[in-house]
Amino acid sequence: MEKSGKVYLADQRGLIENSSVRRYSTFNFESFFNEHKAAFQNLFICNDDSVAAGKLNFYLAKANSLHLFMPITGGIDIVAKNMEFSLETRQVQLLSLEKGEVLEISNPFKNDVSNYLHLGMTNDFVFFKDQLFSFDFEKNPNKLIDIIFGYKYPFKLSAGIFTDREKGNYKLQEKSNSLFTFIIDGAFEIEGRLVHARDGVTFWDTDDVEFEALSNNAILVNLELFPLT
Repeated sequence: MEKSGKVYLADQRGLIENSSVRRYSTFNFESFFNEHKAAFQNLFICNDDSVAAGKLNFYLAKANSLHLFMPITGGIDIVAKNMEFSLETRQVQLLSLEKGEVLEISNPFKNDVSNYLHLGMTNDFVFFKDQLFSFDFEKNPNKLIDIIFGYKYPFKLSAGIFTDREKGNYKLQEKSNSLFTFIIDGAFEIEGRLVHARDGVTFWDTDDVEFEALSNNAILVNLELFPLT
């Protein structure tokens, strides 16, 4: 029996591009709107952003929300709340923002583009401490590495790098939870669905999700979402 899910193809994302930033949006964001790209549960941002060398990008929080920033290539500096956060690959920055706060996101490199993943979740009730998390899944190939997890968080973030034909299984903590998976690189078959680099796929009403890598160095990120209370 096929599990409930939906694929978000990379070539159907919204694109905003200027001399500073190239942004691909999986879900509706700013000027990009498509009736089939509505937020998934409380996940309303999945942006694949590239910032040109030495340039800036800005984000205005339009709601109380939690944000995850994960550099894919290069690194970024984030200015928020009169503080600066610097992060590089193999790190994830968690920021808790109130409506109206503005982020300045810059590429500190003078010659190279920085590419990062930005995930945003609505969060009306709890304030979380801004925190930097580090991981290295390349030292632990062919398994999912838990990056952010624990009883206090309304989500769980994990990622992994897999060799061709390596299989895995993601077990959700509760069947009432849902899962968003984003493919950073390579290709996977996830519950019978073929997905490639920068595709996303969601699942709900299930206990687990099986996947198989279809290329070497295939990388995926899992975000398990807990029900809003």
